[in-house]
Amino acid sequence: MNRFFIIISVLLISLGLVACASNSNRAPNPVILSSNSNSNLTPTTPNNNVIQPIALLLPLQGPLANIGQSVKQGFLAAAEENGASPRIILIDTSVESSIQAAYTAAIAKNAQIIVGPLLKPEVQSIASFQTKIPILALNYLKDDISTPPELYQFGLSPIDEAQQVTHLAWQHNKRSALIITANGNWGAQIGEAFAQQWQALGGTVVGQLALSENPADITKQMRNFLHFKPPHDRRTDFDVIFLASSPQIGRQVKPLLKFFYAGDIPVYATASIYSGICAKRFDKDLNQVIFCAAPWSLANNTIEPNLYQQLKSASPERFTRNSKYYALGIDAFHIIQHLEALKQSPQQTLQGATGILSLNTQRRFVRQLPCAQFRNGNIFPID
Repeated sequence: MNRFFIIISVLLISLGLVACASNSNRAPNPVILSSNSNSNLTPTTPNNNVIQPIALLLPLQGPLANIGQSVKQGFLAAAEENGASPRIILIDTSVESSIQAAYTAAIAKNAQIIVGPLLKPEVQSIASFQTKIPILALNYLKDDISTPPELYQFGLSPIDEAQQVTHLAWQHNKRSALIITANGNWGAQIGEAFAQQWQALGGTVVGQLALSENPADITKQMRNFLHFKPPHDRRTDFDVIFLASSPQIGRQVKPLLKFFYAGDIPVYATASIYSGICAKRFDKDLNQVIFCAAPWSLANNTIEPNLYQQLKSASPERFTRNSKYYALGIDAFHIIQHLEALKQSPQQTLQGATGILSLNTQRRFVRQLPCAQFRNGNIFPID
C-alpha cells in the first residue's frame, strides 16, 4: 500500500504565489510573445487564423480522467477567450483501442493539428508515425528517441524544475550536494538530472540516497546517509541538499535532517514537494524548503487572470488540486496559435500559466519557472 500511495502521489504531482499566499500586480495582458527577453513585450490579440480543425487527444475516463478533463477545460477556455472559435475534435484516448486508432480517427475527421496524447508511452508510440500534420504532444520523450519533424513536445517536466533549482542553489554559492530522491524510476531520473546539471555548473555530488518505499525505514536510512553519531556528529562534506519526493515523504525527511543536526543545510526540491493545496499545519514540516513550479501551481493569477478566476469558480476543488493541468491546456492552445513564431528561434518566448516557454532545437518546449519557499507552513515567492 505504501508503494501504491507513493506511485499515485508522484504521478499526480509530476504530470511538477499559492493558495496560502497573496498576489498583486495583476497583468491585464497575460500571454506575451517576445523575440528578446530584454525587449518590449507585445501582448497577443485574438487570432481568427488558428489552424483548425484541432484534434485534442486526452484520457477523459478512467484513472486519469481528472487530469484529462482539467487539460481539456483549460484548452477550451483559452480557445473561447481568444475569440477564434476553432473547431475542436475531442478524442478520448481512454476508450480508443490504441493511440494509433486515436490518431487515425483524428486524421479521418480532417484534423490539421493534433494536441496530445498525454501519457509518455502514447507519445512514444505516436513518435513512430510518419505524420504530415503538426502534433503537440503533452509529455516528453528521452533525448535519444528519434521523432518526426512535425512532432513537438510540451509538458510539466520535473527535469525543468530540477535544473532550475540547481541553478538557484549555485547562485546562492552552494557547491557540494547530497541528493535524496523517492525510490523507483521517477526518483532515479530526477536524481540524475540534479547530478548532471550540478556537475555541469562545477558542483560536486558527494552522496545520493534513494528513499525506501517503507516510511518506517527512512529514519535508519537518513541516520546512515548523514553518518550520524550521537550526540551530534554528522558528515560535513556538503552544503546543500536536493530533494525529489512527495509532500508526505518530504514532511518526514525535513524534520529528520533537523533531528540529525543537519537542519541548517538548505534544501532545494522539485515541485513534487508541494501538494498544490494550502496545508499550513502539515507544511510547517517543510519550512525553508525552496522549489520551482508552474505559476498557476503557486496560485499566481497574474498570468491569465480572467481564465484563472473563471476556471476556479467553475470547479473550486478540482481547480485547487489540478491547477497546473488547467494551465497545461491553456498554454497548449496558445502554443499552437503561435507555433510558427516560436519555431523561428529559442529566443522567442511565450509567457504562459505553466512558465515562460521557449522551443529548443530538439522541438521541446522548455519552461522558465518562478520559485517559492515554505515559511511557517505557507508559500512565499523568492527572486
